[in-house]
Amino acid sequence: MKKTLTLLALSATLALAKTSVTAMPYSAYIDYSGSTKDKAYVVGMYSSFYNLSNKLELGLENITINYNDGSKDLDQDDFTAVYTRYIAKNYYIKGGFHYISSDDAGTDEGLIGIVGFNYYKYLKYNLGLDLYYSKYKNYSPKELKVLQVKPYVGYNFGKYNSKMGSFYLEAEYNYIKPNDASLFGLKKSYNSFGLNLTNYNGKFTTSIGGWAGKKVFAVDNGGFTVYNLGEVYKAGANASVDYALRPTTHLKFKYSYAKFKEGNKNAHSNTIATSISHTW
Repeated sequence: MKKTLTLLALSATLALAKTSVTAMPYSAYIDYSGSTKDKAYVVGMYSSFYNLSNKLELGLENITINYNDGSKDLDQDDFTAVYTRYIAKNYYIKGGFHYISSDDAGTDEGLIGIVGFNYYKYLKYNLGLDLYYSKYKNYSPKELKVLQVKPYVGYNFGKYNSKMGSFYLEAEYNYIKPNDASLFGLKKSYNSFGLNLTNYNGKFTTSIGGWAGKKVFAVDNGGFTVYNLGEVYKAGANASVDYALRPTTHLKFKYSYAKFKEGNKNAHSNTIATSISHTW
């Protein structure tokens, strides 16, 4: 309750001194193959409050997973809050949490801590480090704790007003270490590398990316996405198109592919997501 009141107070403070407020409802459909999961439906709301030195991001999401082996549907709610403080001209730090309320007994009441640091030269390059610490107190046979370290580097090139537009290339590395790994049937650590290229051209922003390696209980999307059901992910790819309906209103479509291992079986998923955002 105290966390909620603090977030509401911070939201109100930022709104009064705001530069911008953004709201983005979104939805997604996930189709699984080779898995006990059949399909899943995602609905959510993302919002941000930003002024010159402060940014508060909030996310609320629900996912329903249908199974093809007679298991009961899984229903899960996720809440995320991340606060970013911009320091001087070239730095920012961030901190927050992600909370899970799920029908999955082992990861229900899961809590993920989020910390990040970034150094940037506007429209040139940036260097960053994100840390995530996940705690699943209801996991069996004991509490599961997972540390994830994600360094990344981004580089801007091209000219926005040119025919090709401008580009942003980002590379990342993820190191994931569960506690007492052998007790949970996990490896001591998991490693993966990813690359993403974004093009800004007029009203269109297009992006394509992929990654390879292995991830388990991974945190993604700045802390707003958590893979808490224990599958070992082995590779992924994504592509998206964002179109500016107006300077302050954007419509986005995204496709994602993920390859993972469920038990001893190889499986994969295809996700189609859409969102619309408006900034005041």
